[in-house]
Amino acid sequence: MAAKHFINDGTTLVQDALHGLALSNESLRYDEDIKAIINPYHDGDKAVTIISGGGAGHEPSFVGLVGDGLLSAAVSGSIFASPSVQQIQSTISRVGGSAGILLVIMNYTGDVLHFHLAAEKARLAGFDTAVLVVGDDVSVGRRKSGKVGRRGLAGTVLVEKIVGALAKQGKLTLQELCKVGEDVVNNLATVGAALNHVHIVGKSATESAIHMDQVELGMGIHNEPGCYVIKPQPTISSLVDQMLDKLLDPNDSDRAYVSFSRDDKICLMVNNLGGVSNLEFSAMTKTVVDRLHQRGIKPVRLYSGSFMTSLDGKGFSITLLKASAQMLEALDAPATTPGWPITPRLPENHAQAQLDERDFMASLKRACEGIVVAEEEIDRFDSVVGDGDCGSTLARTARAILREIVTKGQDTSDEGDVIHNLETLAIVVENNMDGTSGALYAIFLNALAASLRVIGTKLSERRLVQRSDWVQACSDALQAVRQATPACVGDRTLMDALEPFITSLQNGASEAASIHAAREGRDSTKGMTASLGRAVYVPEQEWSKVPDPGAAGLVCLLEGLLDV
Repeated sequence: MAAKHFINDGTTLVQDALHGLALSNESLRYDEDIKAIINPYHDGDKAVTIISGGGAGHEPSFVGLVGDGLLSAAVSGSIFASPSVQQIQSTISRVGGSAGILLVIMNYTGDVLHFHLAAEKARLAGFDTAVLVVGDDVSVGRRKSGKVGRRGLAGTVLVEKIVGALAKQGKLTLQELCKVGEDVVNNLATVGAALNHVHIVGKSATESAIHMDQVELGMGIHNEPGCYVIKPQPTISSLVDQMLDKLLDPNDSDRAYVSFSRDDKICLMVNNLGGVSNLEFSAMTKTVVDRLHQRGIKPVRLYSGSFMTSLDGKGFSITLLKASAQMLEALDAPATTPGWPITPRLPENHAQAQLDERDFMASLKRACEGIVVAEEEIDRFDSVVGDGDCGSTLARTARAILREIVTKGQDTSDEGDVIHNLETLAIVVENNMDGTSGALYAIFLNALAASLRVIGTKLSERRLVQRSDWVQACSDALQAVRQATPACVGDRTLMDALEPFITSLQNGASEAASIHAAREGRDSTKGMTASLGRAVYVPEQEWSKVPDPGAAGLVCLLEGLLDV
């Protein structure tokens, strides 16, 4: 194996490379003492701090992902070696704040031990700290990986992009953000392949080179041998098919970590391990997309490039993510980092997904007027089990919608932009509805809009949003709400009405039948033991007198929207 490099001193290479990164990106700061790249504009008291890191040699990960909308800082070890506990702890002290710190790392022993120890020291120093360990490799399998679990590969970048975008919004707590990250990991799968091992600067060449006529499938990113040797070297189509088999075969109990289906919203990342030319890599990306299409899978997002390298590794990896609406929205959010050169998606679906705006305004008007009429009754329910203002809060929001949306929208054309209307509605809700209900309604509306945006990207021409589109979008929005709250059916909340309503729609029930299911859910809350909210402090004998006010308000809204 050739051992020739322009720089052959591995001791100084990492420091010089970090310095060069900061010199070429004025928005980044290089901290030489701890070998860290820092976003100096991050405010750890307003948003959760996201710190990652690991051995050098994987650039642009992790240091190239520091910046607005992604990582707050990244700390680098030597080549393929974890940073020290002192480096990590110092980085936490310099960028962390009262909003909490999330450490995102790959599942390698050195990283896991060092970052966990640093997290414990940070907690002792008063920092609210959590560790998210990413394992996305499927090639090793459960039997061989044992208690260690899946290795971390290129899918780590998607995890960091999602939690980084959500952290920037400043709406999620550290624990909520960590839960979203765990959900991403649980829906992530990666497999890699390479033609050769890499030579580490400053090390003597080894005899571990792969023979010229074979490929190793299942390569790691630290020069670990592949799990399978394919000989003779297959065509790129055949190789990709074998890699996709590892990712997609539901009957492979050892490697089927994620269940993918044609109906899922699947994001695809094709990652260059560093040594494949741009020309060849682009052709390989096309092959991956083509072979997925042969299996009936059409990715809703495609990311192709060098995101997680292994020095100059002559190889690539394929990552699949089964994404929720919340994940897609976070992936689409802009990020100003050198290692995420993805241009934010153009809102092309704004010209594709349309609604009958006159009907929409009429439905919205009917629902809001119904809430205003029901204000006193819902307040009466809430005075028994809460603080007595649920109806007033809903009615205040309804009046704001009537004033700021319905009145202004009465002179609109027949067709309107569904995404714009829902985003405007979500803003009015956020500005006028206080408390937990306001947050849940806003999450639902934003996720509803995000899902319809994805649906719109699949359309070849303009058309009105169909019933099936609304059902799918509502399903995605419900999933987003579930990720934000532990509340579910049986907890005496608005979820007792929302979940039966959407489940009925998913099962093909009519609007009238779905509303009936929501009413039954509302009525079932009478006498139900409360698990969340102020109602848990109310004497049990009071619960049987009234339904949950949040569920009652939701049913009122649904009845008005659907005129049932």
